[in-house]
Amino acid sequence: MQNHPFRGELTLAEAPTIAALPSSIVCGTDFTGAAAQAVEVAGAIAKRVGEPLVLVHAVNDRSQQDLPGELRESLGLYARAQLHDEEERLRASEVELIEACRVGAPEVVLLEEAAAHHARLLVLAVTKRHALSRSMLAGVTERVAEAAQAPTMVVRDAGPLLRWVRGERRMRVLVGADFSAPSEAALRWVNWLQKTGPCEVVVTYLEPGLTPYPTGDFYPPSFMDELVVKAARMEERHFRQRVQRMLGTSHVRIRFEKGWGHSDVHLIQMATQERADLMVIGTHSRRGWQRFGHHSVSRGVLHYAPLNVVCVPVGVLADPGLFFREHQPTPNSSIP
Repeated sequence: MQNHPFRGELTLAEAPTIAALPSSIVCGTDFTGAAAQAVEVAGAIAKRVGEPLVLVHAVNDRSQQDLPGELRESLGLYARAQLHDEEERLRASEVELIEACRVGAPEVVLLEEAAAHHARLLVLAVTKRHALSRSMLAGVTERVAEAAQAPTMVVRDAGPLLRWVRGERRMRVLVGADFSAPSEAALRWVNWLQKTGPCEVVVTYLEPGLTPYPTGDFYPPSFMDELVVKAARMEERHFRQRVQRMLGTSHVRIRFEKGWGHSDVHLIQMATQERADLMVIGTHSRRGWQRFGHHSVSRGVLHYAPLNVVCVPVGVLADPGLFFREHQPTPNSSIP
């Protein structure tokens, strides 16, 4: 940015511009097969949007605190060697790589590196292991996704994501939305996704079930039924208009569903029905004690959904210049 000497008031044309923060795609790896797929997806997206890929590995000091010092040092050197091998594997993709190998709790290291490198997207994997390991890993993934200030993609099936990035097919995306701020964040992110590659989007609105009328001799007047129906229709019309303003009408479909039970279960069922490749949900980014007493839809979806999931925190709305900044993707798609 060029500095101007003080000359009194500056005209709009003379005013200095503020350079946008450099953003990146951040991916965590533990060198497993599932993590390798997540790294491949993150690298392909980084190349697509023309941003560096930050490869993060955390050496968990809590799990090694009882080991001899020489063994801890050897494990650290081995982790750095594996990270270097992973980087060499990615060199052919011509993606700018940044290495981050640190000692610390995985969730803390990932969140700090994502913040330090202005992550536009944080990419993680879920590994299928025995019950104890799986539950521990899921806990890390869920904690990171719920606390991250950047949208977090949890990769379970890399195939559809890679074919989408390469322009070989449209990605089928299901978005759970309503009139809340987290839903606006999710819809804004899907709009960015549409500009990155071709998508087939289904936006689903889960309507809460109506409270049953009291039984007995009391019967509500008919005009109350008509009022409820009119209010529901007006709400549906406003929601459709809102979605169309944000996502357009091409390759976008809207579903209205009566919610039964927890909405995370219903969303997963609909994603399965729609054969979605990716589910996108907004989150409140509650941390620590703030999560107590709240049923987290995102936590349920992350834990049980058998497909790729992106959690978009409501905080992204405060900095759209970083998370929704337009880019010039590689024109590698001929899909109409």
